[in-house]
Amino acid sequence: MENKGFTVNVFDLKSGLTTYENANYVRIVSKDYNLLIMLDYMPIIGELQGKVDIKTDKGELHFENIVASYMNSNNVFNLMIQGEMNE
Repeated sequence: MENKGFTVNVFDLKSGLTTYENANYVRIVSKDYNLLIMLDYMPIIGELQGKVDIKTDKGELHFENIVASYMNSNNVFNLMIQGEMNE
């Protein structure tokens, strides 16, 4: 069976853990950099202040003005939302 996408796990204190399958990409727009993470992207870990867009086969998700940590490894992207940005 062909792998169509990768798994995205999103954790925040309001909703707990939510898992999304078959993600096409994760776009990170932080105050200092932009990343586009796709299938078979290299392992990476970091923190962000900004927004994250996730495109799956079932739709799009948008998280704006967040402070979060993330990790990508073996086609599993983990996003841990710590809170909202102070402006």
